[in-house]
Amino acid sequence: NRGHDSIVIMAVDQETGGLRLVGYVPCGGATPRNLALTPSGGHLFSANQNADRISIFARDASTGMLTDTGRAIEIGTPMCVKIVG
Repeated sequence: NRGHDSIVIMAVDQETGGLRLVGYVPCGGATPRNLALTPSGGHLFSANQNADRISIFARDASTGMLTDTGRAIEIGTPMCVKIVG
């Protein structure tokens, strides 16, 4: 959500197939442009364009909830994150 610099966590309702809101977390910067989940699903990277950083979150596999690790990659105006390898 670029309007309030957050990441929305949603879950799939197993009965209806619809989405339900689990929660929100601050994106760790300003203007989140792109998100990338690691292949294991254990971490999520948020490219925060107007904060010049990529914030790193730990992801709980059972709930999908995110916890800011306090780690970040400082880089000018990140707009896209790709995980390779």
